[in-house]
Amino acid sequence: MSDLLVHATNYSLPTNGMRYAAQLANVLDGSVTGIFISEPVVPIGPAGIAAVAPAMYVSAAQIVEQATQAEPAFQRWATEQGIARFRWQVATGFFSSALASAVNWHDALVFECGSMTPWSSVGLLGQALVSCGIPCFVVPETFEKAMSLDTIVVASHGSPEAIRAVHAALPLLARAKRIVLVKGHHADLFSPVDFRPAFSVEDHLQRHGISFDTRVLDVPEKRIGAEILGAAEEVSADLLVMGAYGHGRFSEWALGGVTRHVLEHARLPLFVRH
Repeated sequence: MSDLLVHATNYSLPTNGMRYAAQLANVLDGSVTGIFISEPVVPIGPAGIAAVAPAMYVSAAQIVEQATQAEPAFQRWATEQGIARFRWQVATGFFSSALASAVNWHDALVFECGSMTPWSSVGLLGQALVSCGIPCFVVPETFEKAMSLDTIVVASHGSPEAIRAVHAALPLLARAKRIVLVKGHHADLFSPVDFRPAFSVEDHLQRHGISFDTRVLDVPEKRIGAEILGAAEEVSADLLVMGAYGHGRFSEWALGGVTRHVLEHARLPLFVRH
């Protein structure tokens, strides 16, 4: 997990997400690519026809130019943060398309969430998590603590998304001083495969030499999200690892209730994998 892509909510650095990515890169001896995305502005005129508004296009071009000229400032900041390898990238296009292309060159995506970011709604945040295809660090815009991997909570109930999240987080878990596995139950009634013995997250962690405490959840589904966050708060967790779940196989944009609750209420960084 050495190549980190961090979304810059603006080109006046730094943001909390940028600072978190810098600290993470130093811990992992990784590189950081800062990316600013300028979405095209297409005003709609009468009858739903795209209208011509030269002033808007000029303004958008100026934003791109200003963002491009921010590269020296990014380089100075990255050097001050002790990042050994870094680059500044400016993209013009829709957020989902730009990220989907840029993540192909990286191991993980770091971005802020909150009312002042492009991911101001859980729906937009969920779309980014589901479509990017790589693990994501989601940093609340109000989070200003120093990045730490000392205490990590892993929320898993055996779904494919949860398993992918745990496996992707192994390099982080190997550095933790304490790990708490918050475990629920998942039964995939549609699986055509019966494994004997069955795979388990406990065996997977132990096979990689990772020790952990276990907390089993036995509460109604509507309370699981709150219980997971409660467990994280109880141990003063530095990071919460979880899968991004959907309601069904054909509704990938519709986040499940647990995922939605955690994204809406988390006050600590998340490591999420769809």
